[in-house]
Amino acid sequence: MLRLGAPLASLLLIITFTNLPAFSFSKESDSSSTFVVNRIILEGNKHTKPFVIMRELPFEEGDTVTSDELDYTRERIYSTGLFTKVLTTPELISRDTANVIISVEESWHIWPFPVLGFRDREISLKRLYGGLGVLDFNFRGMAERLEGMFVLGYDPFALITYSSPSIGKNRDYLIGLGASYSHGANIGLQSTYSSGQFDDSFGDFYIVAGKRMDLFSVVSLGAAYNYVAKITNDSNSFALSLNGKDVFASVWAEYSYDSRDLRIYASRGIYLDFVIEKYGLGESVVNFGRFSFDMRQYLPVWDFLSLAGRMHGSLAEGPSIPRYDDVFFGLGERIRGMFNTQSEGQSIMGGNFEIRIPVIKRMYVEMPWFSIKEFMSNRIALYWNFFADAGETSDKFLNMGWDRLLYGYGGGMSLLLPYDFSVEVDFARGRDGHFEWIFDFGETI
Repeated sequence: MLRLGAPLASLLLIITFTNLPAFSFSKESDSSSTFVVNRIILEGNKHTKPFVIMRELPFEEGDTVTSDELDYTRERIYSTGLFTKVLTTPELISRDTANVIISVEESWHIWPFPVLGFRDREISLKRLYGGLGVLDFNFRGMAERLEGMFVLGYDPFALITYSSPSIGKNRDYLIGLGASYSHGANIGLQSTYSSGQFDDSFGDFYIVAGKRMDLFSVVSLGAAYNYVAKITNDSNSFALSLNGKDVFASVWAEYSYDSRDLRIYASRGIYLDFVIEKYGLGESVVNFGRFSFDMRQYLPVWDFLSLAGRMHGSLAEGPSIPRYDDVFFGLGERIRGMFNTQSEGQSIMGGNFEIRIPVIKRMYVEMPWFSIKEFMSNRIALYWNFFADAGETSDKFLNMGWDRLLYGYGGGMSLLLPYDFSVEVDFARGRDGHFEWIFDFGETI
């Protein structure tokens, strides 16, 4: 989803266009020393509680730290999304001992924002939606997220959510809850082929609780109450219930591991996410399960080149799997080179590989002519990328084969902007031999 206004529309409102001074640029400096940490000093976090920053550090006072670890720490703190600028500076107090000064400039965290986007990343007026929302992603200064939104246009929906990543005595438990409702045109080719074009509606209420096991690992359990209904067209091959409405409970367990330096366009680290879900607990005709995984690795090879790889999948199993739980390429997940080619099934497998070459390394653009300090420092970067994508869907995992495989390859550029916003322009060739230009928001890996 593209939410203009949270970072972008508000920028347009607060720029002062008179007497614009020149931009100034500053690179993130790298040192080459090793030292023992005497003290950790935080500066600039007027709203954010100190523990929110400290819980991202891979070292403590008394540990020996290298310059590489200090750079990695800077990226981890920036990845929280709570700051527009982060500096980690060693202050030597002896030959091999230093204080670590962590200086931050806080992001604007309360956003009344317009919502504007295209359903399933398909840039078409028919898929356009828009609405309003309110988001606070640093509620009470503790990285809590509170959000409410409603959207009209293509597939209108509404949601309200709350999450806290750090509760309990040791700040290592998390909790989240929310509710949502949507109503719109069915997107599945299979169910449309069987029943003709129709509208559907989805609603749910969920709660999730978990624990942060260490710096990188989180385990969680969740439960939800779900409502799915087919609301036009008399024929029913969509829901499992004869009346076209499925109402059921679901539960899931999740494990995630995230050692990436950055959550957006990482250059080093590993990301793993495994989810086991069970839909229906004996209270309805719904009775199936799903296992999903997302595995990514990022390797810096040289200072001017890094590699990124991803494998992902979602495998369904059960006596009867409803079409509303289908998974897709050509909607949310995409194969560059066959960007708009739609493939649908009950299970999906895919992989991506990228070579990334920085054109403009991560740097800060200082813009003092913004009237609000939260927008004076903005980090940007620009990369060349060369990629190969592949994947396929199937109603049964064992039925997957080379004859159904979608694939594409090509290259392009990725522009990283403040507030976790990125733009990608690619030129790719697909399995069918055709070339295409791709303009997309967000990243694939």
